[in-house]
Amino acid sequence: MASAAHPGASDPARVRAGWLSLVAGSAICAGKFAVAQATGSTALLSDALESIVNVVAASLLLYTLIVAARPADRDHPYGHGKVEFFSAGVEGALIAVAALAIVYHAVLDLWQGPHLRRLDLGIAVSALLAAANAALGAFLVRTGRRHGSAALEADGHHVLTDVITTVGVICGLGLVWLTGYPRLDPLVAIAVALSILATGWRLARSAVGGLMDEADAPLLASICAALERERDDAWIDVHSLRTFRSGAVQHSDLHLAVPRYYDADQLHEISERVREVILGATERPGDVIVHFDPCRPRQCPGCAVSPCPVRAAPFAARAPIGLERALRGDELLESGAPVPAAEPH
Repeated sequence: MASAAHPGASDPARVRAGWLSLVAGSAICAGKFAVAQATGSTALLSDALESIVNVVAASLLLYTLIVAARPADRDHPYGHGKVEFFSAGVEGALIAVAALAIVYHAVLDLWQGPHLRRLDLGIAVSALLAAANAALGAFLVRTGRRHGSAALEADGHHVLTDVITTVGVICGLGLVWLTGYPRLDPLVAIAVALSILATGWRLARSAVGGLMDEADAPLLASICAALERERDDAWIDVHSLRTFRSGAVQHSDLHLAVPRYYDADQLHEISERVREVILGATERPGDVIVHFDPCRPRQCPGCAVSPCPVRAAPFAARAPIGLERALRGDELLESGAPVPAAEPH
């Protein structure tokens, strides 16, 4: 077994970014409500309603970042990072709720007829707030990716979605101002709501995948490529490769067939090297567990170890560590047949 410290899990930069999201989001939300009140625009009110979701989500984000920063303990041996996926999922759900609220207010306005005023002020202030939100969202996404935080990255995408909402609202208000047709205001609000509803679904879907340890095929392929590139002759075969993410930490494990006469020192050296290769491929702090399988005569044609005191057949060709081969499940040691699935009780 090989493991690494988890510097990303307690990175204070993540918590600082969470505080910035909360404070800046609250200020922008207050500004949007003030503009909506001044103009009487349903589209601007809808934009402000979505910003309430931003503030609630930022509060949840800050809490999850603080929880995720706690080190692994007896009750949580893999750490607390999974809570970030929960935060991202709730944020996606909140975005969807905001979209439905926007549609509700827009339909009411279409029915009753909007009463708009001071649209020039609304457009100017909304543009400034959108610029501030764009800077905040880009910062959160960048920080989330740099420090391996799913929650920060999700919050950043949410903020950028809010920017799209504001830009759409500004365009709608501009058309109302130019054409004198006030019902364009709620129609634009409905169009924007449908767009952010799709974003909410994507965020929620991604979070569920993280909570369910959904396989990351591109990452697994990258690990396989790295193992093949750095492969030693003693790395006879790989199977049961798995990896999952908990906050900033990537956990990986695999079965590695090695010469059966290797001693503990040699196995430890291989374990450390495999750990370096895998962590280099994931580009995240993490744990790597290597389960060693002793080689069997059936594997001799694919084993390049030379000289070998137990070789039963000459070397022919070594199968590459490809994705399909590395992902195959546990095998019976002597025959290589798949291990039968356990019967449910």
